[in-house]
Amino acid sequence: MDEKSLVKLCLQGEERACKTLFDLYSRQMFALCIRYSTNRQDAEDNLQDGFIKVFQNLESWRSEGALGAWIRRIMVNTCISRQKSAYNMHVLNSGTELPEISLSPEIMSNLTVSEIDKIIDQMPKGYKTIFRLSIIEGYSYEEISQLLEITESTCRSQVFKAKNYLAKRIELLYPKLNVSL
Repeated sequence: MDEKSLVKLCLQGEERACKTLFDLYSRQMFALCIRYSTNRQDAEDNLQDGFIKVFQNLESWRSEGALGAWIRRIMVNTCISRQKSAYNMHVLNSGTELPEISLSPEIMSNLTVSEIDKIIDQMPKGYKTIFRLSIIEGYSYEEISQLLEITESTCRSQVFKAKNYLAKRIELLYPKLNVSL
């Protein structure tokens, strides 16, 4: 069944179609929620809240775009909204600057995605959230600033600091890779 037909059946209240849509996207959306959550329970709550929003707003999906991408955006927005409502965004101040570090492509090619993801997960909350939104999800600084209610310059600064944090952690964890300072 194609996406348009599935959505149409969901909008008509077909429970099987709704379950099919959930089953199609829940695993990949849960993986996304894990990245933006502090623990499994929060990720499950984000997934549930996100799918409630998906089903409440399904009529607004434009069939020109991929349904999965539309759902992904809702999930990211849900995770960020829950984060903001739980506590104020922790953005590290300029007093905690890290020295600029550069990593060669050879060093990065020696690391696995899971190793990099593990380091990203250890980043301070402000760095991690903005880094993921910008670098991994592809949001623009303007979109992030509106979503998080911060300035674009704060976004740029946090991404810069996150990249340095990532490079510094790689240097500390993998000194044999010879990161150049």
